[in-house]
Amino acid sequence: MHTTHAARITEQLRLPEEFRGPTEHVGAVTGGAVNVSLTMLHHPALAQRYHAFGIGFIADGVLPARDRELIILRTSWRCASEYEWAHHTRIGLECGLTEAAIRRVTEGELDGWDARDAELLSIVDSVVLDHTLDDRQWVALSTRYGTAGAIETVMLAGHYAMLAGLLNSAGTRVEPGMTALVPLHARHV
Repeated sequence: MHTTHAARITEQLRLPEEFRGPTEHVGAVTGGAVNVSLTMLHHPALAQRYHAFGIGFIADGVLPARDRELIILRTSWRCASEYEWAHHTRIGLECGLTEAAIRRVTEGELDGWDARDAELLSIVDSVVLDHTLDDRQWVALSTRYGTAGAIETVMLAGHYAMLAGLLNSAGTRVEPGMTALVPLHARHV
């Protein structure tokens, strides 16, 4: 028997009362993304430590919301994370990305993006694919957002790549009624 929130998890989740509030908080902040929490709660101690860290990017980050969502969407596409993609296409629209821009994230090529977005997408690709930035990329991020923003950009892309690894591996399902507004196409590596 499998759980309803993750195809590969066979143990039933016994959600302790103290985790109901944080799980509802994640759903409220993310527009309904509760299966990510339910998946993680199969390791309650880790889920508890993770909660503030993961939600902090959305609730307390220093990056502009539009840029944050562009980073998350590019990472989600690179990692083929249907779960993250479904949720963040909606959040991205709410944060000022257009449907056309979200669709272009899946095209891989950076031609046609304005210079700032192309630079940011290239930086995300470097973090996700190479796990490092070169000197020029670091200076560009530091100039754009300051040191704190440069650190947050790298951590955000790395965090969502890590999260994609868990969600993809566990088979975490997108909640019923939550479909990506723009389809996730196969990634180009």
